[in-house]
Parts: sequence; structure tokens; C-alpha cells
Amino acid sequence: MDVLLSMSVFRRVAETGNFSEVARELALSQPTVSKHIAALEKHLQVKLINRSTRQLSLTDVGKQYYDECVHILDEVSEIESTLHNQQSLPTGILRINTPVTFGELNIVPHLWEFLAEYPELNIDLIMDDHYVDLVKEGVDMAIRVGPLTDSSLVARKIGDSPRVTVASPEYLAAYGEPETLQDLKGHKCIVYTLLTTRNEWHFAGPQGKETIRVNSSFSVNNPRTIRQAVLAGQGIAVTPIWLMGDCIKSGQVKVILDKYVPTLLDIHAVYPERRFVPAKVRLFIDYIREKLAAN
Repeated sequence: MDVLLSMSVFRRVAETGNFSEVARELALSQPTVSKHIAALEKHLQVKLINRSTRQLSLTDVGKQYYDECVHILDEVSEIESTLHNQQSLPTGILRINTPVTFGELNIVPHLWEFLAEYPELNIDLIMDDHYVDLVKEGVDMAIRVGPLTDSSLVARKIGDSPRVTVASPEYLAAYGEPETLQDLKGHKCIVYTLLTTRNEWHFAGPQGKETIRVNSSFSVNNPRTIRQAVLAGQGIAVTPIWLMGDCIKSGQVKVILDKYVPTLLDIHAVYPERRFVPAKVRLFIDYIREKLAAN
């Protein structure tokens, strides 16, 4: 019996709550996953999981054993990584989660150089604008833009995302250009719904910090669609510079209300709290932090 392998299978079953999902993730059959759990229970002579037709749950002993498994497996992984790094480059799979548009524009272009530097390392990139449960999904780390909501994760700030208030010349010709934040109340505004602030926009202005609640003519959960809506003359939006920079340079979009600076969005790398951080995670965080700083 390969105890460490069975422990790894048990850990993922405990985290996902699903035998089939673990089977797909580890490229095993579902019966094989079940056999690992059964063999582990027989070896330990305890019941780890309560099974039913609809769900599974850890027994009290199973919960205690899960905590020990996490500790042991992370420590083994770190020891292997440390020894391996003394001899060669990091190997294995690095699973990274990023927001879709931010990832396309700011992360993906830098991946090829990273992979060339570490040819034995494979990247599994999961692009999703909604927050992914890193532990449940077996993700090593995530890049997140904006306020953090999950206090159980370790977060390292790796950059800032400056923002601007923009509109198309066609929109401004039709509706006029606002000169103050209060003028925004009379305009059509485009709102990004995945930010916790939504239609409450925050600025640093001549009077200090100011907040305005705008009227949303169009709301969407995708930054590229905000870009398209602005270019189509559908209203005013507060967007990251990286989303509209080329349009601003070409004159397709105009920066307005330049006396009022939208609050910066922090960019963080986050990963599950553990005693040892895998070398591949540390390497990528340091690498992408440098790249974002150079942009």
C-alpha cells in the first residue's frame, strides 16, 4: 500500500467532497479512488468518511486525520522541492487562477518567458472572473485584483492597478462632458458588477476622498464588455488603465474628470495558508511581480 498516495487521495476527497471530481483530477477511476479510501481506513482501523447516496462527510476522526494529512503532505512536498532545487529546476504542475481579461492582457504575455526559464514546469491556467475556492479546486495560487474577501488565504501584494474615468468622444458630444462628480448623476454610467463597490465610485479629489453613487445604464461582469460599451458610446465608466490604454492613445476614448482620481485597485497573489510555500509558487510570484512593476 502506498500510504502517501492514499493520503493524497483522501485529502482531495475531503476538500472536494466528491469522489468523481478527485478521480478526474488525479486521472484515476472512481473505483480506484474508493479503494484508496477503503485501504486507508483498513490500515488505520478507523472510519474516516461517512458515505451516503447524496453526500459524504468526514467523521470526527476523519477531520483530525485530514489536518494531519495536510501537514505531512505539505512537509513532504517542501522537502522534495528543497532537495530538488539544489540539483535542478522546479518540475511538476503549477495551477494558477486569474481573472479572464486581466490574465489575458497582463499575465499570459509573460508566461512564455517563465516557461522557457523553467522548462520542466507545466502551467495549468484557470481563467475565471469569479473567485475560485483554491483548496477545493486544488489550485496552487491565484492573482486577484481589487479588495480581498477571503481572510483564510495568504496574500502578497504584487502591484497596483491605476484607474481612469473615460467616455467616447461620441458620447460626450451627445450628452456633454461632466466637470464635477455630482454631474455624473445626470449621465449614463457603465458599472462593473464584480467589484464590491459596484455603482458607488470612490475618488481622490480636490476636497480629499469623495464618493458618488452613479446611475447604472448598463451593468456587466466582464471588463472586455465594459470596454466595448464605452467604445460604442453607451456611457461613462471607471476602468483600469490597462483595459483602455490603447484606446486613450488612439483618441477613441477620452479621459474625463482628471481632477478626480479613482482609487487604485491592489493586485495580490494569494495562496492557501500552509507551513511551507512550494518553490514553484514563490518563483512565479516573484517573477510576475517584477513583470507588473515594469509595465
